[in-house]
Amino acid sequence: MNSVVSDETLHAFIDGELDVAEREALTVRMQSDAELVRRVCAMRSLRDMVKLAYAEPPPAPSSSVPARTHKIMTQRCALGCLVLFAGLAAGWVLRGVEATHLAIATPFATGVMHDPALQPVSLAHTPDPDRVILHLDNAAPGKMLAVLDEAERLLDAAEQQGRTLQLEVLANSHGLTLLRAGHSPYAVRIARMQQRHANLQWVACSQTIARFTAEGQKVELLPAARTAPTAIGEIVTRLQQGWTYVRV
Repeated sequence: MNSVVSDETLHAFIDGELDVAEREALTVRMQSDAELVRRVCAMRSLRDMVKLAYAEPPPAPSSSVPARTHKIMTQRCALGCLVLFAGLAAGWVLRGVEATHLAIATPFATGVMHDPALQPVSLAHTPDPDRVILHLDNAAPGKMLAVLDEAERLLDAAEQQGRTLQLEVLANSHGLTLLRAGHSPYAVRIARMQQRHANLQWVACSQTIARFTAEGQKVELLPAARTAPTAIGEIVTRLQQGWTYVRV
């Protein structure tokens, strides 16, 4: 009997990270495993929707529509598709609820996002305030500061309310600077936050690390950080596990 292929392996397959032998073996198995093919297709669709959801939209077709409004409308449509595909990938059924209402959810009842521009995304009707992933893909000082400030606000609010919050800060692309030893301007603050909060995780994208390494950069992470194979894969997995996703 064939063993179950893990989600991590399938994410690596979709992102082209398996070696030749592993990829060929999985391809052969897919020829006789319809369920495996379904999982791969669902994950690929969900990954593409995650990318689309936060891609820069094309210019507004009319000057009568403000650029910011056009961008928000485009992201709402993309996020609606994201939730639909994520739900299908997780075997979840849309029970007569519009996807766009689920995609961009209302602020947490017990832990309101401090910045109104931050839109929680969840597969649930109400975002889970106790499992949150904050995503950073930008090295702008304001963005790095924002993700740290938001993380501390959420953690402090949970502590004051007697809740146990699982919080993950995920960094990829240029946002990896936040977690790079010798490059992060907030290394001391991150170490201090890690000491205070046992349920706080710092996650770096291995795909980004590999790209930087191929470009000749030496990448060393802060002691508090761990790695995930890909940022997209981590986001997809967390969404399917019921976490609330916020891109900073």
